[in-house]
Amino acid sequence: MSTMLINKKYVPRHEKAFAMCHWLNAFAFFMLFLTALPLYTDTFRFLYNIFGDKTLMYAHRVFGVMFILTPIIGFIIARKGYIIMLKEIFSFGKKDMEFMQKFPLELMGKDPHMPPQGFYNGGEKMNIALQLALSVVIVVTGLILWMGDSILPATITAYAIPVHSIAAAVCFAAALGHIYLAAGVNPDSLHGMTDGTIKASYADHHHGAWVNELISEGVVTRAEINEAEEAEKRH
Repeated sequence: MSTMLINKKYVPRHEKAFAMCHWLNAFAFFMLFLTALPLYTDTFRFLYNIFGDKTLMYAHRVFGVMFILTPIIGFIIARKGYIIMLKEIFSFGKKDMEFMQKFPLELMGKDPHMPPQGFYNGGEKMNIALQLALSVVIVVTGLILWMGDSILPATITAYAIPVHSIAAAVCFAAALGHIYLAAGVNPDSLHGMTDGTIKASYADHHHGAWVNELISEGVVTRAEINEAEEAEKRH
């Protein structure tokens, strides 16, 4: 039995708890990046003058703990969302490759015929996999640096510094790209991380395979999806 579209326009996508954990984790990451910047550039040395170097060091550790705990707690309170995410990134197939090949055309403002995508499209899967891998590197090397030479051999901490820095820089660049794509290129996708729903028309165009799954599960009907798309065209 269909539950109908929300306001006859939106498809349920993310649990509120999952979205909240996403934002908290993102906040923790950017605060980690900000509190570490004075170590790498004189431009942000003024933060030492305002807060003090020890305060920033302790703040960096607090946000580091937050960065680690958020997904752990999230897996407990929003298990379904995390399980879907993990399953999706390990199911990269031909349609995802085709999506990635055509995606540059979409960036140029064109509307290529994309292959039906699942809950996450090929680009999202690659981004999630990259961010997860980099996050693991950041956490492991960060803990090594936290323990320091007093516990671990100096050689290990010496190697951890550049690895930690490079992983954080690449992760930051990927995060900026993610923000640009979500807020600039596909703003409709951002709706899924604010109130947990996305437009039916956007879902059908960018996540067609997932919409077909929702239809087969009785969450929505094809008639409802088509009606929502027609209503949007009229507006």
